[in-house]
Amino acid sequence: MSARPARTLAALAAILLSGGCQGWGVNESLFLYVETDSTQTRAVELGDSQQRARKLIEEFRQVNPGVSIHVRHLPSDAFLSSTAYRTSRALGPDLMVTRVVTALRLNQQELSESVELNSPQLEEIDPRFLQDFRVGGKLLAVPLMAQPDVACYDRRRVPTPPSDLNGLIGLSAKGLKVGLPLRLTDLYWTSSALQAQGAVKRLLEAPISASGSLPINPADRQDLLRWLNWLNNVNLQQNVEFSDDPLDLVERLEQGKLGWISCNSLWLDRLGKTLGPSLGVSQLPGRDGEPAQGLTRLKVWSFGRHSTPRQRQLAKEFVLFTLNQLNQKRLMLAAPGNLPVNRDVLIPSKSSSLFAALAGSLDHAELMSFKDPERIEIRLAWIDDVLERAIVNAEAPAEVMRTLQAGPAATPRTNQP
Repeated sequence: MSARPARTLAALAAILLSGGCQGWGVNESLFLYVETDSTQTRAVELGDSQQRARKLIEEFRQVNPGVSIHVRHLPSDAFLSSTAYRTSRALGPDLMVTRVVTALRLNQQELSESVELNSPQLEEIDPRFLQDFRVGGKLLAVPLMAQPDVACYDRRRVPTPPSDLNGLIGLSAKGLKVGLPLRLTDLYWTSSALQAQGAVKRLLEAPISASGSLPINPADRQDLLRWLNWLNNVNLQQNVEFSDDPLDLVERLEQGKLGWISCNSLWLDRLGKTLGPSLGVSQLPGRDGEPAQGLTRLKVWSFGRHSTPRQRQLAKEFVLFTLNQLNQKRLMLAAPGNLPVNRDVLIPSKSSSLFAALAGSLDHAELMSFKDPERIEIRLAWIDDVLERAIVNAEAPAEVMRTLQAGPAATPRTNQP
């Protein structure tokens, strides 16, 4: 973990976290868990504003005198186990802010509780952000902010960003250093630019056959081969570099070692501070001048299982408080890269090229469905492993295709350090 994020989280914890276990169970206290990224990498969630988070809590307390909100940050790879441990002792949180896949796994493992949230305010939330969370008349999670995938570049090297993949490769052929991610969720936009995103989604969702292989129809096979051929050709370009760590790409852009990268908007706050006016942000290049369809990450609220009636009511009120138009706008402006899920909030795309790029990216973005989060995460890890070995070893696309069709059981996992 880099020094700056560590200091940020430590400072936020010092400001917001109080008391430890001794205070748990007090009706006028809310306990909030925030998911950060895995401790296995140096990456953390940078999309939050420490100052704005504190101000939100202070403003909520003004209308709810005597209420305390205590915040605890947990890394992704420890979030479920830590929450399960404390929940088993009736010490679990009242609220949690996590990725979508974590929220669904919390629900599957009965570590969170679906709630009725009957408020006119929910009608302001973009319906596409709610559809995966409805269970009958209840919600198992509530969207908070959206973070689309974008292109980030150094304006000193890229006066005009490429609008399609041919333009991007053309710039690299002229000497521009380009950085691309290796993880499928971060690389998904390239499949959309090559009209292979449907085949990629079916590759993620297709059930394993009785023989252990993955059934891939001829049309999907053709689309996947076209995408794999493009990745192989790009990998052979002298000025294109792949990385399995998003932070590595961000750092190399900051250091001037790369001129253009694809990244998630959660990194914009950091990049804006290091690159200043030299930071350019655009929609991801697609096909025939049209932008690609990237993925949008959501941060969502989940409700804990051991809240008192008073704590549950306060938790609902706080969630709705963060979703009102004023606070959604404040979060958007205070933490660059976070976009409102409240569709009544006006994104200043006409007055800001940054917000124009973000709004356009969000409009073109897709949301990955995690209705079976355990299976999807396992499948994603397997495909990431296949892609990494294919890129590192420059494997022929036909060979990669055979590996994918053989299925996960036939693929030995790479030994990670």
